Amino acid sequence: MLASSLMRGMGRMSDRLGADAFIVPRGYGAKAEGALLRGEPSSFYLGPSALAMISEIKGFSRMSPQLFIASWDSSHCSFPVQLIGYDPATDFVVAPWIASSVPRSLAFGEVVIGSLIDAKEGDTLMFFSGSYPVAARLEKTGTGFDTSVFFNMETARATLKEYLRYSGEDINADHAVSVVTADIEDGIDPAALSREIRDSYLIEGIDIVRTQDIIGGISRNLRAFLTLVIVLMAVFWVLAAVVLAILFTAMLNERKKEFGIYMILGAPLSRVTTIIIIESSLISLMGALAGTFSFCLFVLPFRTLIDVSMVIPYVQPGVKTAALIIAAGFFLSFLAGPLASLRSALRARQASLDAVGAE
Repeated sequence: MLASSLMRGMGRMSDRLGADAFIVPRGYGAKAEGALLRGEPSSFYLGPSALAMISEIKGFSRMSPQLFIASWDSSHCSFPVQLIGYDPATDFVVAPWIASSVPRSLAFGEVVIGSLIDAKEGDTLMFFSGSYPVAARLEKTGTGFDTSVFFNMETARATLKEYLRYSGEDINADHAVSVVTADIEDGIDPAALSREIRDSYLIEGIDIVRTQDIIGGISRNLRAFLTLVIVLMAVFWVLAAVVLAILFTAMLNERKKEFGIYMILGAPLSRVTTIIIIESSLISLMGALAGTFSFCLFVLPFRTLIDVSMVIPYVQPGVKTAALIIAAGFFLSFLAGPLASLRSALRARQASLDAVGAE
């Protein structure tokens, strides 16, 4: 279940980030990643000279600005979340995704909320004393977008003015930009372009965060983690089978005379094997049922808590996939018992023969 959720989360994140790179103020790469991956509320802005220089950078096929505003845990805001403003005319990251939920242009003041925001369509949220009706709720992505609120750039700039009124920061709200999303032209080496931007625009305070760097690092760590999980699962399964085999052998050694009596009374050798397999299957069935019930009792009711607690993209599977995973886990757990008893059953048959011979 964990592996499935993490792999789905990585797929959703790759789809939703949607841009090759994010141009951010120098020193704010980590905050940009935190906002995109985990929805950590952040407010930061590119300087006027940086904005003038960005349009002159060669190597990008398209670019679009975004505005980040962090709401507060105060009476002026419904809750602390990341507010993201986008330009519907040029955006190619957020706009297509929002269009699938809202097949029209957002009106001034309307917002679209992530899947984990505690509100529904038609509700009204408050940010810095302004009221914002919810136009739609987006599908789950497993990224920071699930705990973010989106509005068009016109609404975002009006909200920024409200934010500045309370924060006291000196920023030109009419031209403020936090991040510029960009796609790199075909044939351009992304790594070389990133180095050039960092070196050439050091004074202007421009930095670049490549999507591939974000996804690549997480993917490598995720693959290593999942490999470890799979190896541990295999080791524990084999260990369980070995322990069961030892227990069955010890138990059957105490019942040699019992099986010998069955054979004296006319029971065929196959009946002895059948009795052992059925008994081990019943024991294994009870264990598999107990394990499956424990999983359903302690994991499924806390799906949302687990989801929110994860610091990497995490999208739990749907009902059908989850049912298949639970069924597979139940089957593998059940299988350990009968397999572990096979060797013991063969030894019990021989022991029964010996017991009959001794009688």
